[in-house]
Amino acid sequence: MRLTGRQYEQLLHALIDAFPAQMRLAQMVRFRLDKNLNALALGENLQDIVFRLIEAAQADGWLAQLIAAARESNPGNPSLLAFAQQFSLAPNAPRRAELEKIIKATQSFLDINMWRERLGQIEGQVCRIEIAAPSGLTFGTGFLLGPDVLMTNYHVMESVILGQQGMAPNSKAGTTASDVILRFDYKQLANGGTINPGTEYRLADAAWLLDHSPYVADNRLPQPDELDYVLLRIDGEPGYDRIGHNAEPEAPKRGWIEAPAAHPGFRPGDPLFIVQHPAGDPLKLAFDTNAILDVNENGTIVRYTTNTLPGSSGSPCFDSNWTLVALHHSGDPNWKPTYNAGTPIGAILARLEQRGLRNVLGAQAQ
Repeated sequence: MRLTGRQYEQLLHALIDAFPAQMRLAQMVRFRLDKNLNALALGENLQDIVFRLIEAAQADGWLAQLIAAARESNPGNPSLLAFAQQFSLAPNAPRRAELEKIIKATQSFLDINMWRERLGQIEGQVCRIEIAAPSGLTFGTGFLLGPDVLMTNYHVMESVILGQQGMAPNSKAGTTASDVILRFDYKQLANGGTINPGTEYRLADAAWLLDHSPYVADNRLPQPDELDYVLLRIDGEPGYDRIGHNAEPEAPKRGWIEAPAAHPGFRPGDPLFIVQHPAGDPLKLAFDTNAILDVNENGTIVRYTTNTLPGSSGSPCFDSNWTLVALHHSGDPNWKPTYNAGTPIGAILARLEQRGLRNVLGAQAQ
Protein backbone atom coordinates (compact mmCIF):
# COMPACT_ATOMS: atom_id res chain seq x y z
CA MET A 1 0.00 0.00 0.00
CA ARG A 2 1.67 3.22 -1.21
CA LEU A 3 0.36 6.73 -0.73
CA THR A 4 0.64 9.62 -3.14
CA GLY A 5 1.88 12.91 -1.76
CA ARG A 6 -1.68 14.21 -1.56
CA GLN A 7 -2.89 11.06 0.21
CA TYR A 8 0.03 11.30 2.63
CA GLU A 9 -1.07 14.82 3.53
CA GLN A 10 -4.72 13.75 3.91
CA LEU A 11 -3.80 10.91 6.25
CA LEU A 12 -1.57 13.19 8.31
CA HIS A 13 -4.38 15.68 8.87
CA ALA A 14 -6.93 12.90 9.52
CA LEU A 15 -4.75 11.35 12.25
CA ILE A 16 -4.17 14.73 13.88
CA ASP A 17 -7.90 15.43 13.77
CA ALA A 18 -8.68 12.04 15.35
CA PHE A 19 -5.85 12.14 17.92
CA PRO A 20 -5.13 15.80 18.78
CA ALA A 21 -3.10 14.85 21.89
CA GLN A 22 0.23 13.02 21.60
CA MET A 23 -0.62 10.73 24.52
CA ARG A 24 -3.89 9.71 22.86
CA LEU A 25 -1.97 8.83 19.69
CA ALA A 26 0.64 6.91 21.69
CA GLN A 27 -2.09 4.90 23.41
CA MET A 28 -3.70 4.00 20.10
CA VAL A 29 -0.35 2.82 18.68
CA ARG A 30 0.44 0.79 21.80
CA PHE A 31 -2.99 -0.75 22.42
CA ARG A 32 -3.98 -1.44 18.81
CA LEU A 33 -0.62 -2.14 17.14
CA ASP A 34 1.56 -3.14 20.11
CA LYS A 35 4.19 -0.59 19.06
CA ASN A 36 6.04 2.21 20.87
CA LEU A 37 5.34 5.61 19.33
CA ASN A 38 8.50 7.17 20.77
CA ALA A 39 10.61 4.43 19.22
CA LEU A 40 8.98 4.95 15.84
CA ALA A 41 8.58 8.69 15.49
CA LEU A 42 10.22 11.55 17.34
CA GLY A 43 9.56 15.20 16.56
CA GLU A 44 9.22 18.67 17.97
CA ASN A 45 5.45 18.76 17.54
CA LEU A 46 2.52 16.45 16.82
CA GLN A 47 2.62 17.09 13.07
CA ASP A 48 6.26 15.97 12.85
CA ILE A 49 5.51 12.87 14.94
CA VAL A 50 2.52 11.86 12.80
CA PHE A 51 4.52 12.47 9.62
CA ARG A 52 7.28 10.11 10.80
CA LEU A 53 4.73 7.56 12.05
CA ILE A 54 3.16 7.33 8.57
CA GLU A 55 6.64 7.18 7.04
CA ALA A 56 7.62 4.24 9.27
CA ALA A 57 4.34 2.40 8.65
CA GLN A 58 4.66 2.73 4.88
CA ALA A 59 8.33 1.71 4.85
CA ASP A 60 7.73 -1.40 6.99
CA GLY A 61 4.49 -2.49 5.31
CA TRP A 62 1.91 -1.94 8.07
CA LEU A 63 0.22 1.19 6.76
CA ALA A 64 -3.15 -0.54 6.25
CA GLN A 65 -2.98 -1.82 9.83
CA LEU A 66 -2.28 1.73 11.07
CA ILE A 67 -5.36 3.08 9.27
CA ALA A 68 -7.49 0.19 10.54
CA ALA A 69 -6.24 0.66 14.11
CA ALA A 70 -6.97 4.38 14.00
CA ARG A 71 -10.48 3.72 12.64
CA GLU A 72 -11.18 1.13 15.32
CA SER A 73 -9.94 3.48 18.04
CA ASN A 74 -12.03 6.42 16.78
CA PRO A 75 -14.71 4.98 14.44
CA GLY A 76 -16.84 8.10 14.53
CA ASN A 77 -14.18 10.47 13.20
CA PRO A 78 -15.37 11.68 9.75
CA SER A 79 -11.85 12.54 8.49
CA LEU A 80 -10.57 9.01 9.12
CA LEU A 81 -13.71 7.47 7.63
CA ALA A 82 -13.41 9.57 4.47
CA PHE A 83 -9.74 8.62 4.05
CA ALA A 84 -10.31 4.90 4.73
CA GLN A 85 -13.06 4.72 2.11
CA GLN A 86 -10.49 5.47 -0.61
CA PHE A 87 -8.90 2.09 0.11
CA SER A 88 -12.08 0.10 0.88
CA LEU A 89 -11.13 0.02 4.57
CA ALA A 90 -14.60 1.28 5.56
CA PRO A 91 -18.11 0.95 4.08
CA ASN A 92 -18.47 3.41 1.24
CA ALA A 93 -21.06 6.13 1.37
CA PRO A 94 -23.33 6.34 -1.66
CA ARG A 95 -22.47 8.92 -4.26
CA ARG A 96 -24.86 10.44 -6.74
CA ALA A 97 -24.51 13.02 -9.44
CA GLU A 98 -24.81 16.70 -8.56
CA LEU A 99 -28.24 18.05 -9.52
CA GLU A 100 -29.39 21.59 -10.24
CA LYS A 101 -33.04 20.86 -9.49
CA ILE A 102 -34.95 18.73 -7.00
CA ILE A 103 -35.89 15.81 -9.23
CA LYS A 104 -37.03 13.27 -6.61
CA ALA A 105 -38.76 14.31 -3.42
CA THR A 106 -37.63 11.04 -1.82
CA GLN A 107 -33.95 11.99 -2.20
CA SER A 108 -32.72 14.45 0.42
CA PHE A 109 -29.53 16.43 1.02
CA LEU A 110 -27.33 14.93 3.72
CA ASP A 111 -24.97 16.52 6.22
CA ILE A 112 -21.76 14.74 5.20
CA ASN A 113 -19.94 14.88 8.54
CA MET A 114 -22.97 13.77 10.54
CA TRP A 115 -23.71 11.00 8.01
CA ARG A 116 -20.17 9.63 8.13
CA GLU A 117 -19.95 9.88 11.90
CA ARG A 118 -23.22 8.01 12.35
CA LEU A 119 -22.13 5.26 9.95
CA GLY A 120 -18.90 4.92 11.93
CA GLN A 121 -20.89 4.42 15.12
CA ILE A 122 -23.27 1.89 13.57
CA GLU A 123 -20.32 -0.23 12.39
CA GLY A 124 -19.60 -1.10 16.01
CA GLN A 125 -23.24 -1.84 16.88
CA VAL A 126 -23.91 -4.60 14.31
CA CYS A 127 -22.62 -8.13 14.81
CA ARG A 128 -22.33 -11.44 13.00
CA ILE A 129 -24.32 -14.21 14.70
CA GLU A 130 -22.68 -17.64 14.55
CA ILE A 131 -24.63 -20.75 15.56
CA ALA A 132 -22.81 -24.08 15.80
CA ALA A 133 -25.64 -26.54 15.09
CA PRO A 134 -25.05 -30.31 14.62
CA SER A 135 -25.80 -29.83 10.92
CA GLY A 136 -23.10 -27.15 10.58
CA LEU A 137 -22.31 -23.51 11.27
CA THR A 138 -25.02 -21.02 10.33
CA PHE A 139 -24.83 -17.23 10.20
CA GLY A 140 -27.09 -14.27 10.74
CA THR A 141 -26.80 -10.60 11.60
CA GLY A 142 -27.91 -8.78 14.73
CA PHE A 143 -27.72 -5.31 16.24
CA LEU A 144 -27.74 -3.67 19.65
CA LEU A 145 -30.86 -1.84 20.82
CA GLY A 146 -29.56 -1.28 24.35
CA PRO A 147 -26.44 -1.90 26.44
CA ASP A 148 -27.10 -5.65 26.58
CA VAL A 149 -30.09 -6.15 24.26
CA LEU A 150 -29.73 -7.55 20.74
CA MET A 151 -32.34 -7.89 17.97
CA THR A 152 -32.31 -10.36 15.11
CA ASN A 153 -34.83 -12.59 13.31
CA TYR A 154 -36.71 -15.36 15.05
CA HIS A 155 -35.80 -17.70 12.21
CA VAL A 156 -32.08 -17.04 12.80
CA MET A 157 -32.42 -18.22 16.42
CA GLU A 158 -35.20 -20.74 15.88
CA SER A 159 -33.05 -23.84 16.39
CA VAL A 160 -31.71 -22.45 19.68
CA ILE A 161 -35.16 -21.43 20.96
CA LEU A 162 -36.69 -24.78 20.02
CA GLY A 163 -33.64 -26.60 21.37
CA GLN A 164 -34.12 -24.93 24.73
CA GLN A 165 -37.75 -26.04 24.68
CA GLY A 166 -36.85 -29.59 23.59
CA MET A 167 -38.75 -29.14 20.33
CA ALA A 168 -35.93 -28.86 17.76
CA PRO A 169 -35.94 -31.18 14.73
CA ASN A 170 -33.33 -33.96 14.69
CA SER A 171 -30.99 -32.04 12.39
CA LYS A 172 -30.82 -29.22 14.94
CA ALA A 173 -31.42 -31.11 18.17
CA GLY A 174 -29.14 -30.14 21.01
CA THR A 175 -28.51 -26.58 19.83
CA THR A 176 -28.28 -24.38 22.93
CA ALA A 177 -27.50 -20.80 23.86
CA SER A 178 -23.89 -21.80 24.50
CA ASP A 179 -23.55 -22.60 20.77
CA VAL A 180 -24.14 -18.94 19.84
CA ILE A 181 -21.35 -16.39 19.31
CA LEU A 182 -22.08 -12.70 18.75
CA ARG A 183 -19.06 -11.32 16.88
CA PHE A 184 -18.77 -7.53 16.73
CA ASP A 185 -16.14 -5.52 14.75
CA TYR A 186 -15.59 -8.26 12.16
CA LYS A 187 -14.12 -6.29 9.23
CA GLN A 188 -11.85 -6.95 6.28
CA LEU A 189 -8.98 -5.35 4.36
CA ALA A 190 -9.35 -4.54 0.68
CA ASN A 191 -6.95 -7.38 -0.23
CA GLY A 192 -9.20 -9.94 1.46
CA GLY A 193 -7.24 -10.24 4.70
CA THR A 194 -9.09 -9.82 7.97
CA ILE A 195 -8.35 -6.61 9.83
CA ASN A 196 -9.40 -8.14 13.08
CA PRO A 197 -11.32 -11.27 14.04
CA GLY A 198 -13.74 -9.18 16.04
CA THR A 199 -14.87 -9.11 19.64
CA GLU A 200 -16.89 -12.09 20.87
CA TYR A 201 -19.84 -11.96 23.22
CA ARG A 202 -22.17 -14.70 24.41
CA LEU A 203 -25.80 -14.88 25.44
CA ALA A 204 -26.63 -14.42 29.11
CA ASP A 205 -26.59 -17.63 31.15
CA ALA A 206 -30.19 -17.19 32.24
CA ALA A 207 -33.17 -15.28 30.84
CA TRP A 208 -31.37 -14.68 27.54
CA LEU A 209 -34.64 -14.84 25.61
CA LEU A 210 -36.45 -11.56 26.29
CA ASP A 211 -39.15 -11.76 23.64
CA HIS A 212 -39.86 -13.36 20.29
CA SER A 213 -42.40 -13.35 17.51
CA PRO A 214 -42.56 -16.19 14.94
CA TYR A 215 -42.57 -15.92 11.17
CA VAL A 216 -45.19 -16.96 8.65
CA ALA A 217 -44.16 -20.11 6.80
CA ASP A 218 -46.63 -19.71 3.93
CA ASN A 219 -47.86 -16.84 1.77
CA ARG A 220 -50.70 -15.70 4.00
CA LEU A 221 -50.81 -12.20 5.49
CA PRO A 222 -48.64 -12.01 8.66
CA GLN A 223 -50.56 -10.91 11.73
CA PRO A 224 -49.28 -8.27 14.19
CA ASP A 225 -47.84 -11.06 16.38
CA GLU A 226 -46.05 -12.80 13.49
CA LEU A 227 -43.15 -10.39 12.89
CA ASP A 228 -40.09 -12.72 12.79
CA TYR A 229 -38.06 -11.00 15.48
CA VAL A 230 -36.32 -11.98 18.69
CA LEU A 231 -34.86 -9.89 21.51
CA LEU A 232 -31.83 -11.43 23.24
CA ARG A 233 -30.02 -10.59 26.47
CA ILE A 234 -26.21 -10.58 26.16
CA ASP A 235 -23.76 -11.65 28.85
CA GLY A 236 -22.13 -8.35 29.83
CA GLU A 237 -22.97 -4.90 28.51
CA PRO A 238 -21.25 -4.43 25.13
CA GLY A 239 -23.06 -1.13 24.61
CA TYR A 240 -21.07 0.35 27.50
CA ASP A 241 -17.79 -1.38 26.56
CA ARG A 242 -15.05 0.47 24.72
CA ILE A 243 -14.47 -0.82 21.20
CA GLY A 244 -11.70 -3.32 20.50
CA HIS A 245 -9.48 -5.78 22.32
CA ASN A 246 -7.52 -4.15 25.16
CA ALA A 247 -9.14 -0.86 24.21
CA GLU A 248 -7.43 2.25 25.53
CA PRO A 249 -9.22 4.22 28.27
CA GLU A 250 -10.32 6.97 25.89
CA ALA A 251 -11.57 4.68 23.11
CA PRO A 252 -15.23 5.34 22.24
CA LYS A 253 -17.94 3.25 23.82
CA ARG A 254 -19.79 0.95 21.45
CA GLY A 255 -23.25 2.37 22.10
CA TRP A 256 -26.42 1.04 20.48
CA ILE A 257 -28.94 1.91 17.79
CA GLU A 258 -31.78 4.02 19.15
CA ALA A 259 -35.28 2.83 18.34
CA PRO A 260 -37.27 5.76 16.88
CA ALA A 261 -39.89 7.40 19.09
CA ALA A 262 -42.44 7.42 16.26
CA HIS A 263 -43.09 5.03 13.40
CA PRO A 264 -41.08 6.20 10.37
CA GLY A 265 -43.32 6.21 7.32
CA PHE A 266 -42.41 4.69 3.95
CA ARG A 267 -42.86 6.23 0.52
CA PRO A 268 -42.30 4.36 -2.74
CA GLY A 269 -38.85 5.28 -3.98
CA ASP A 270 -37.39 6.10 -0.54
CA PRO A 271 -33.73 5.09 -0.08
CA LEU A 272 -32.88 2.13 2.15
CA PHE A 273 -29.49 1.24 3.64
CA ILE A 274 -28.72 -2.16 5.20
CA VAL A 275 -25.63 -2.81 7.36
CA GLN A 276 -25.11 -6.56 7.26
CA HIS A 277 -22.93 -9.68 7.20
CA PRO A 278 -24.00 -11.22 3.87
CA ALA A 279 -23.00 -14.90 3.59
CA GLY A 280 -21.26 -14.46 6.95
CA ASP A 281 -18.73 -12.12 5.36
CA PRO A 282 -17.13 -9.19 7.19
CA LEU A 283 -19.36 -6.18 7.64
CA LYS A 284 -20.85 -4.68 4.48
CA LEU A 285 -23.10 -1.77 3.59
CA ALA A 286 -25.72 -2.24 0.85
CA PHE A 287 -27.82 0.68 -0.34
CA ASP A 288 -30.35 1.60 -2.96
CA THR A 289 -31.37 5.22 -3.35
CA ASN A 290 -34.69 4.18 -4.95
CA ALA A 291 -35.47 1.17 -2.79
CA ILE A 292 -38.91 1.13 -1.18
CA LEU A 293 -41.55 -0.69 -3.21
CA ASP A 294 -44.55 -0.95 -0.89
CA VAL A 295 -45.93 -1.89 2.52
CA ASN A 296 -48.50 -4.66 2.89
CA GLU A 297 -52.09 -3.95 3.94
CA ASN A 298 -51.65 -4.37 7.69
CA GLY A 299 -48.17 -2.85 7.97
CA THR A 300 -46.32 -6.06 8.87
CA ILE A 301 -44.03 -6.24 5.80
CA VAL A 302 -42.14 -3.62 3.82
CA ARG A 303 -40.64 -4.60 0.46
CA TYR A 304 -37.52 -3.04 -1.09
CA THR A 305 -34.78 -3.61 -3.67
CA THR A 306 -31.66 -3.22 -1.50
CA ASN A 307 -29.39 -6.27 -1.91
CA THR A 308 -28.94 -9.00 0.70
CA LEU A 309 -27.68 -12.59 0.90
CA PRO A 310 -28.17 -15.53 3.28
CA GLY A 311 -26.53 -14.37 6.50
CA SER A 312 -28.09 -10.92 6.16
CA SER A 313 -31.18 -12.02 8.07
CA GLY A 314 -31.58 -9.88 11.18
CA SER A 315 -29.86 -6.80 9.72
CA PRO A 316 -30.97 -3.28 10.62
CA CYS A 317 -32.47 -1.22 7.78
CA PHE A 318 -32.10 2.56 7.79
CA ASP A 319 -33.37 5.56 5.91
CA SER A 320 -30.85 8.00 4.45
CA ASN A 321 -30.53 9.84 7.78
CA TRP A 322 -29.67 6.62 9.66
CA THR A 323 -33.04 6.30 11.35
CA LEU A 324 -33.85 2.65 12.03
CA VAL A 325 -36.91 1.79 9.92
CA ALA A 326 -37.03 -2.01 9.55
CA LEU A 327 -35.62 -5.42 10.46
CA HIS A 328 -34.58 -7.34 7.33
CA HIS A 329 -35.82 -10.93 7.23
CA SER A 330 -36.12 -12.46 3.76
CA GLY A 331 -36.09 -12.22 -0.02
CA ASP A 332 -38.42 -12.96 -2.90
CA PRO A 333 -38.82 -16.79 -3.12
CA ASN A 334 -39.30 -16.69 -6.90
CA TRP A 335 -36.52 -17.98 -9.16
CA LYS A 336 -36.13 -14.47 -10.56
CA PRO A 337 -36.31 -12.30 -7.43
CA THR A 338 -37.62 -8.75 -7.58
CA TYR A 339 -37.60 -7.71 -3.92
CA ASN A 340 -36.31 -8.24 -0.39
CA ALA A 341 -38.49 -7.81 2.66
CA GLY A 342 -38.39 -6.78 6.29
CA THR A 343 -40.58 -5.99 9.26
CA PRO A 344 -41.28 -2.27 9.82
CA ILE A 345 -39.73 -1.24 13.13
CA GLY A 346 -42.98 0.51 14.03
CA ALA A 347 -44.85 -2.81 13.99
CA ILE A 348 -42.25 -4.36 16.31
CA LEU A 349 -42.31 -1.40 18.71
CA ALA A 350 -46.11 -1.51 18.82
CA ARG A 351 -46.01 -5.18 19.82
CA LEU A 352 -43.36 -4.53 22.48
CA GLU A 353 -45.47 -1.69 23.84
CA GLN A 354 -48.50 -3.96 23.98
CA ARG A 355 -46.48 -6.61 25.85
CA GLY A 356 -45.03 -4.09 28.31
CA LEU A 357 -41.50 -4.61 26.98
CA ARG A 358 -40.79 -1.28 25.27
CA ASN A 359 -38.66 -0.23 28.22
CA VAL A 360 -36.07 -2.99 27.71
CA LEU A 361 -34.68 -0.95 24.79
CA GLY A 362 -32.18 1.87 25.15
CA ALA A 363 -30.52 3.07 28.34
CA GLN A 364 -33.41 1.77 30.45
CA ALA A 365 -32.01 -1.72 29.84
CA GLN A 366 -29.07 -1.17 32.22
